Amino acid sequence: MALNVPPPPPGTPYSTILPFLVFLLLGASGAGAAPSGAAGTQALPDPVPASSDTVRDGEALADPTTSSDTVRDERPILQAAVERRAPVRELLAIYRRMEGIRDVRIHLEDGILELSGTALSAEARAAAGEVAEGLPGIVWVDNRLTVETDLRKRLAPALERMEEKGVAFLRFLPSLLVGLLIVGASIALATWVGNRSFPFERMAPNAFSRNLLRQAVRAGIVLLGVVVALDLLAATALVGAVLGAAGLLGIAVGFAFRDIVENYLAGVLLSLRQPFSPNDHLQLAGHEGRVVRLTGRETILMTLDGNHVRIPNATVYKEVTVNFSRNPRRRFLLSVTVAPWEDLSNALYLARSAVAGVAGVLSEPRVSGRVHELGDSAIELRVFGWVDQTVADFGKVRSEALRAVKETFESEGVATPPPEYGIRILADGEQPASSDRVGGHHGRKEEYPVTPSDRPSGPAMAPAPDVSPDTTIEEEIARELATSEEENLLRPGPDGKPATGPGAPPLHPEG
Repeated sequence: MALNVPPPPPGTPYSTILPFLVFLLLGASGAGAAPSGAAGTQALPDPVPASSDTVRDGEALADPTTSSDTVRDERPILQAAVERRAPVRELLAIYRRMEGIRDVRIHLEDGILELSGTALSAEARAAAGEVAEGLPGIVWVDNRLTVETDLRKRLAPALERMEEKGVAFLRFLPSLLVGLLIVGASIALATWVGNRSFPFERMAPNAFSRNLLRQAVRAGIVLLGVVVALDLLAATALVGAVLGAAGLLGIAVGFAFRDIVENYLAGVLLSLRQPFSPNDHLQLAGHEGRVVRLTGRETILMTLDGNHVRIPNATVYKEVTVNFSRNPRRRFLLSVTVAPWEDLSNALYLARSAVAGVAGVLSEPRVSGRVHELGDSAIELRVFGWVDQTVADFGKVRSEALRAVKETFESEGVATPPPEYGIRILADGEQPASSDRVGGHHGRKEEYPVTPSDRPSGPAMAPAPDVSPDTTIEEEIARELATSEEENLLRPGPDGKPATGPGAPPLHPEG
């Protein structure tokens, strides 16, 4: 029987060609023992595979299955050799990709694996042992790797990595420069667009809104440039991370500075709504005064005493606001008392006539009056009149109306007695007379006579009452606006004048 077995490739280890030698020897002995035409063949002894394998990192492992042997009985032997070398082959492939492992030698015998060589650190040595223990068929690992102490060898991997990163950076540098140019161009364009006034003046009604719109446009242009640059650098995933971090930062800042953010947002809404104008007379959050300005965080009032009051915009936005200047016509109220025995119709007529004759009181709507309350010793009357605050001062007109009513009552003999209470001690069993009951007024008219001769005489020619608007607070506000550099988010009136108040055109001019 002739066997054509090709010779093993040159450089094949002895442990690899051993099956071939066994095969040749068995073939030769079988051929010599069986003559031509013999009735039977001699059984082939089962060769025993090598008990151990020692492989160095970098050595080639020949695959016995590539042999052209055609004898079927030898295939289990070759398959066993291949299966025995599989863990070694897999482990070497893993160690070649692990950093810090050098010159590894693997010896496998009866499930016991011995590692020898060098490791650049104790962590790399331990990692190599853990990888070997995880392979199937390994009973125990004898880790004999030694930690490298030579400084030059320990630094070599780090220097190699630095060199690789340097080369990669040089290749990346042109794209980085182009990206920086794109970002710089977007910033320059955003600055140029933000400094233009034409589109923003038409789109936003006040300075604060224009400023917000400018900032939004600038941010949009810069963000667009950054996205284009990151796309050029193949780093668009960074945009999502940056936006996510910005969102978390915004939430944290919002909770930390909740009051400041609330006041700022309220200032934005107030600047858009413009619920009041400069110099408006307001009653707000328990304070009364005229509006000086609206800033990003607070509303500034000047009280009628000339004091500054700063109210947070969040409070202004949520509180009830009374604006005395939005409608220049304002009604005033006079409360006077007359004696119970007086003719109430005549007293009301005299009071209305006196108020209607005061300078500054409007003829339309007409002056009105009514009986408000019946008291024990007096009856309260109320008289209402209207004032145009653009031509007359509200407080002055009301003061003159009070003076006119008092003088009219005195001249016409209408009694306005002060409150009076009488106490009488009765004896046991004595009944009070009808004239002594509470509320009785018999005989009291003679007790409190009021005649023109009883009034003190005044000067022969009294000066005419002054009911012109008081501009003291307006002058203080004008001085404040001229000297302060704080922002003002309120729109001024026509031609720079206050929207309401003295100096503004009347909203309802008298015909």
